[in-house]
Order: sequence, then structure tokens, then C-alpha cells
Amino acid sequence: MKKCIELKNKFISKNRMKQYSDINEYFENLKLCKEYYIPLSLVEIALRNSLNNHFKKEISQDWLLDKNFIQPQHQSKIDISIKLLKLEKKKVEQDNILAELSFGFFVTFFKAAYKNYFRYNDLKQIFPNLPSKKDKSVNRHFVFTKLNNIRLFRNKVFHHDKIISKKEYQNMMDEIYEVLSYFDDEIVEITKELNR
Repeated sequence: MKKCIELKNKFISKNRMKQYSDINEYFENLKLCKEYYIPLSLVEIALRNSLNNHFKKEISQDWLLDKNFIQPQHQSKIDISIKLLKLEKKKVEQDNILAELSFGFFVTFFKAAYKNYFRYNDLKQIFPNLPSKKDKSVNRHFVFTKLNNIRLFRNKVFHHDKIISKKEYQNMMDEIYEVLSYFDDEIVEITKELNR
């Protein structure tokens, strides 16, 4: 226990520790965050690749570089990714740019600025198992709300914020698996298997 106290005093800021009752709660929070890592990563990967496949068909093979399609709020993020690739001496090509972009980048495509590209039939191409419009009020906003909720939670987990004992996060694993099921039932099973 003495080592834990030394660790806390040396490497964990007082501001960070204010959220926790003690170092044990902090460690329990870290373990809980670990449980979410694989499901959150697979939501991010599935969304990125599904959107990429959809836009390759609907816009162009290099849709990320299509200035007639990309809105200014996205263009600046793409420009930063291109600069990073050049700094790392990597090829500036669609797949490499794609890999540099954040989950939030892809979630914001479901905001109103791109509403003409996200009719129900478009959503069904991105999320083949999306519920019927009759079952739920499924539309672009419905998808954005789900994804944005996961995005906000993901940022908490990946930035090591407190999620333990927070009521608003009690059902997050169910929400993550629900969104994964919109892509494919098998991906849900694979994710659960990986997360055991």
C-alpha cells in the first residue's frame, strides 16, 4: 500500500484524485475503463470503414479530398491529418488520411450539414441492421444522438476520467453493443468474445 501512496503522490495529480475517494477507487476506475476499450475501438473502426465504403460509392474513391463534398469544419481536420502524414513521410492517400482522423470526425457527419447524404436508405447502407423506421423513429438525428453519446463516453474512457459510480454511464455497454449490432450481429459476438 505504501507503494500505491508513493505512486499517487508522484505521478497522479491532486486535481485528478479529487474525483476519487481514494487510490483504490482510482484503480477500480482504470479497470472499468479497460473493459470498454475493445467495444469502443470496434465501434470506431466499424463506423470509419462503413462510412468510407458508403462515401466511396456515393461521392468518389477519394471523397476525403473532394472539396465540393467536404464541409469546412471537416476540411481543417483533413488538412491537419495531411500535414501529419507529410511530417511522418507517409503517403498522402485516402486510407492513410482516414486512419489519422478521430472518432468525433466521423460522428459529426451525422449532423445537419450533411443531412442530404443521410436519408434512411443511406443509413441502411452504412448500418445494414439498423431498425426499421416503423420500430423506432430512426433517422439521421437518431443515429447522431447514439453515436455522439458513445463519443462523449469514449473521450471519458480514453482520457482516463472517472466513469465508476456514475449513473449516466450505467447502460453504456448496452448502448455500445446496440450500435455495433446496427453494423452486424456477428461483430457483436466477436466483440463480446474478445472482451471476455
